[in-house]
Amino acid sequence: MAEKKVTRKELLKEPDEFMTTTGAIVRYTKQNPNVVTGIAILIVVALVVFLGITNYQKYKSSRSHELFQQAHRAYEMATTSPDTSPETWDNIFREFETVAKDYPSMPAGEMALLYSGHVLYQKGDYKGVLEKYNRMQSTNLVKNELSPLVMYHIAMTRFALKDYDQALTLFDQLSKDINSPYRREAFASIARIYEAQGKSMEAVQAYKQYLKMFPEAPDALFIKTRISDLSAKA
Repeated sequence: MAEKKVTRKELLKEPDEFMTTTGAIVRYTKQNPNVVTGIAILIVVALVVFLGITNYQKYKSSRSHELFQQAHRAYEMATTSPDTSPETWDNIFREFETVAKDYPSMPAGEMALLYSGHVLYQKGDYKGVLEKYNRMQSTNLVKNELSPLVMYHIAMTRFALKDYDQALTLFDQLSKDINSPYRREAFASIARIYEAQGKSMEAVQAYKQYLKMFPEAPDALFIKTRISDLSAKA
């Protein structure tokens, strides 16, 4: 059975939803002016607060980045200078510490925490270094991308502390990670640890593995010399 067609006249008699809703809003506004005014004020206040927070966060991000770059420039100069004084390292450390403390949840603050550990490494305060690097484990930078970097520096610090077993474990993990940018350094460090332990044959095998994995390494000639010297001692 064919459906009955609705005529234009009948359509015009149907209530317009838009006009009906608009009319209801207008009537409510007239009947409750104080409520509507209050809602409008709340919306404006919320918008102002949102814009204020957004602008403040942008300012903090910009300021933290500026302070970190300032400290980082001083760090780069200090690491390339052969006679950087302990006082200079102390000043650089304080700069990084300030950024890390004042902007702990921002990328610049987290990077400042990392570099404060680097400064302590330069000063030979290896226990202090581990404290900084271990704190880095809970940062967004490590969770997102810097985990291999921090692991590498922890391993190097363990090596410096002569905590060879821990260092070997960490370097072994890095050497097995094909995506790690520190893989080559990890293989070389494993061999150096064996050298430091007086395990010449293990060091030779580790160096040979290094050359097998990285035959075009820039220090390949040096590594071949080390293999020859260590083989003579074994």
